[in-house]
Formats: sequence, C-alpha cells, structure tokens
Amino acid sequence: GSAPAEPVIPSGSAVPSPGSASGSSSAQEDPNTRVYRDCSVTILGYSIREDRDGEPALRVECQFRNDSKSSASFSTTVLPNAYQGDPQEALDYATPAETDPEYSALLTLLDPGESIVCAGYFKLSSTDLPVELEIKDLRDSSADALCRTLDIAGMPMEDYPETNVKSK
Repeated sequence: GSAPAEPVIPSGSAVPSPGSASGSSSAQEDPNTRVYRDCSVTILGYSIREDRDGEPALRVECQFRNDSKSSASFSTTVLPNAYQGDPQEALDYATPAETDPEYSALLTLLDPGESIVCAGYFKLSSTDLPVELEIKDLRDSSADALCRTLDIAGMPMEDYPETNVKSK
C-alpha cells in the first residue's frame, strides 16, 4: 500500500554561502530570496534526480515572480549557475530523465505580477561535494547574485513521481 499523496517538501534547504556578499543596502530577511529590479527569486529546495543520460543531476526548485512591466520568464530574466569541487568548476546544465512540469516552467512567459515554481537541473561531478549555486540578474549586471551552498552529501536519488499531482 502507498501513503496518501502529500505536498512535496524540499529535500534540502539552501544555506548562505560562506563569504557570500550580503552588502546590499536593503537587507533581505530570507537568505534564499533575492529581489532584483524586474523580478524576485526564492530557492524552495533541491534534490538529486536522474538526468536523461542516467547520471545524477541536481534539481533546484525556485519560485520566480515577474516584477517587470512586460512579459518575462525565468530563463529570460535570470541566469543560474552551479559550481562544485576544489577548484570550483562550473556544472553543465542537465535535462531531466522524465517529464518535469517545473523544468518546462523555466520558459513560461508570465505577465507582470505573476509567479511560477520552476526547476533547473545541473549535471553533478560528485554526489558527495557541496554545490555552490549562483543566480544572477540578466537585466542588471550590478545586482548582487543570489548565492547559496547546497549540501548534497548523503542525499538519496529521488524517483520521478508516477503522476504529476499539484499541491492544494
């Protein structure tokens, strides 16, 4: 028997990167949220899933809000990057093994004021080393990036849900 479906709780919680810049004039209360000129991004959680090549990939789930005066998507407004290892090496973007509506949501055009939950994937070089996540504003190069250290050591590989059930 299987347990009743419950809302998905993020597997990992993002923590501030050591030495990450927090010198903005408007101190933000949530270290997992960055308010940019045209949008805001909140890291909701992360997990390890299989990519289309059968390799482990980091899935980072974010809430994106379009605060611009025109339609925009996560992918046209911010740039996420992930780094791992010593020295830090950039991780390649990955495509999920199975359909993931939050992955598709990266390209969804939102009207001003709308929000969406979306998820990006990165190919991992190791499932034991932490990942440094950095989300930059594409429209304002002077804005501080949202930087977090994601501790993935010991995280199990998550299965893809058999059915896509939306939380209530």
